[in-house]
Amino acid sequence: MERNRLHALEHSVYKSKRELKRYGQRLKLIEKQLIEIEKEMEILVKNDPQLHQRIKHLESIPGISFKSAATVVGETLGFTGFTNAKQLTSYAGFDVVLKESGAYKGKTRISKKGNKHIRSALYMPAMSAIQWNPTLRKFYERVQPTKVKPMIALVAVERKLLVLMYSLWKNKIDYDPEHEQKKTARTEVLAAQDRSNLALTTS
Repeated sequence: MERNRLHALEHSVYKSKRELKRYGQRLKLIEKQLIEIEKEMEILVKNDPQLHQRIKHLESIPGISFKSAATVVGETLGFTGFTNAKQLTSYAGFDVVLKESGAYKGKTRISKKGNKHIRSALYMPAMSAIQWNPTLRKFYERVQPTKVKPMIALVAVERKLLVLMYSLWKNKIDYDPEHEQKKTARTEVLAAQDRSNLALTTS
């Protein structure tokens, strides 16, 4: 927000050199404090060996940094209170809702009523995943409806990352790309079988 304000001020007709200087100083202070806070987070996690190990499980996912993992764990209190992935995605605001009224049928969208900090923490990891994670890149390409609306598919990747983090945390294991690829392949085979069976029953 401060960067946006500085950018607007720099391109404003009326601007003050003193005000620009103050904005620059404010940004440097914020960046310094963010670094300090992240270091404090790392110390807190390292002081708890069990927590440290479980955070490492989440960091094994390509694209998930320490800060992203720690934020999700902190915002969910270590995934306590969730008995399944559906509850977790609903809490984060990734649950799908259908906008409709009477005979009107609208488009489906995510609710965004949940924890915005989790959604924010997973945005950049999702961007990274679709570039460097072959499994999630394939998933992204499959769910992307049109080239004009990539955000829909990106949100789907964020949701998948959150569910994956929940699974690794719960099972205390590292990310296994081969397991994910095999799981995706099995899903595609089952989907193809269902389509074939449906075609036979309707023919």
